[in-house]
Amino acid sequence: MSMLLRLLSNQQFQIIAVVQLFNIFSTNLLAPVLPVYFKMQGMSESQIGLIMGIVSLGALVVRPWTGMSVDIKGSRSITLFGQVLTAAGLAFYFWASGFWQYLLIRFYQGIAMAFYGTGAITFASGVESPENTSAAIAYFSLCTMIGMGIATSIAPVIFSGYGFFSLIFLGLASISMATSLMWLRSNEVIHCGEDKRIPFREVLKAKEVLAPAVCLFGSNFALGTAFTFVPLVALSKNIAAYSVFFIAFSGAVVFARAMVHQINKRWNPERTALYASLINALSTGLLAVYPSTLTFTLSGALVGFGFGIIYPTLAAYVVDRVSPANKGSALSVIAAAGDVGNALGASVLGIVAETMGFSVLFAGATIIILLSGYYFYKALWVVTPSETLDV
Repeated sequence: MSMLLRLLSNQQFQIIAVVQLFNIFSTNLLAPVLPVYFKMQGMSESQIGLIMGIVSLGALVVRPWTGMSVDIKGSRSITLFGQVLTAAGLAFYFWASGFWQYLLIRFYQGIAMAFYGTGAITFASGVESPENTSAAIAYFSLCTMIGMGIATSIAPVIFSGYGFFSLIFLGLASISMATSLMWLRSNEVIHCGEDKRIPFREVLKAKEVLAPAVCLFGSNFALGTAFTFVPLVALSKNIAAYSVFFIAFSGAVVFARAMVHQINKRWNPERTALYASLINALSTGLLAVYPSTLTFTLSGALVGFGFGIIYPTLAAYVVDRVSPANKGSALSVIAAAGDVGNALGASVLGIVAETMGFSVLFAGATIIILLSGYYFYKALWVVTPSETLDV
């Protein structure tokens, strides 16, 4: 509690926390309803999967650039640039129709997410002293999950009652408030000069960056798979209450983000991340065995808890082991791995769903999550939390 009070007394942390909550709320309002909206327009599972997954491809192609831009130009300016792009991406839906236009919008939204996300997490990791960085990232991530949880819980209700474009208007209002707050109240976080940085490829090759990236890939693979295909499998089996998955996810992920700092104080981050990977695998495994309202609820709670634990744990782990001059680049690497996981979980598995069914899809996702966790275990289990990279 004392750490939380310390963070809440830090004005710059207050600002980035509120900005994150409103920004994430705006970008996640569409997440649970887009697959259903596209299905209502007659699109196939593979088309829906491609549209949902390409957002991560858009983020992936600019991640190295966003990381280096943050290290050179500072996190505040890159965060603001990402927010402007995000608002434009939402507005484009007013004029979109057809597969190719939606595909381009989602690709563009991925670019916006990359700029905002890399800038915001770097900003949050720099507003406190080094010994409190882990707590700052944990509580910053809690705001992420509160925003995501509220958005994904209320979006199906608003969509059913008021239609798709009401969500666009609400998202634009939220991102406008977040951008105004960041522009008017935040100050640039001091960052190291270019002469202290090492090449991006050296950051990428360091196992203390690469192994967490692979682990996060598995976590986001689980999340992308579940978020895209739970509504579709519910439609195929005439299960009306698919929103219980998102409600359970929301509650679990907020609880996990609130507790992650305490969990990491008790266990080392390697152990915490590995157990979170196993929880994610159990979530998709349940969906493979027997999709129902009950398993939707259990799966949402499990993936919410696993995802809620794993990202702040891995982000803090990486920040603790790289020099401040390379922090933006290192965080962009693990974020890029998460982008790949989201993209493959949504797009490639859409083809699997169409040809082999949803049970095979979720079983395949479970295997990939377990393999990612195993690589992380083999690469870093012997590395102690006290070791630090000189990169």
